[in-house]
Amino acid sequence: MGRTLKEVMKTLPASRRAKVESLAQKKVEEMLTHAKTLKDFRKAVGKTQVQVAESLGIKQHAVSQLEQRSDTYVSTLQKFLETLGMRLELSVVTAQGIKIELPSFHPWVQEPIPVPAKKKAAASGTGAAPQKAKRATLERRA
Repeated sequence: MGRTLKEVMKTLPASRRAKVESLAQKKVEEMLTHAKTLKDFRKAVGKTQVQVAESLGIKQHAVSQLEQRSDTYVSTLQKFLETLGMRLELSVVTAQGIKIELPSFHPWVQEPIPVPAKKKAAASGTGAAPQKAKRATLERRA
């Protein structure tokens, strides 16, 4: 029966293990630097489509389709990268080459929408009587 990489690594002397881990980290950094697709990013961090799918709460074939798309929502891209331990940052580059960071642009973050006091009262059940009276008055006029 074969041995796993973890089992082999445990048998190596500490100095050799450190060298292997250092080389592996350099390889991951190189793969990330040259990544051009979502699939490249996923592979660079050593995750399978199944693992990403489980993190996103979708099926494996949906991850496959996502990796093949040339266009996707920013929020979907952000969630995908988050499962890989990455963060999406957006910036704008002008025609003159000036890079402007967009730290406040996070369309994937759902901020609660403030509800005016009047609507809060109606939604909570208080103030329902005035609404009924107003409706009754309008109906009588018609």
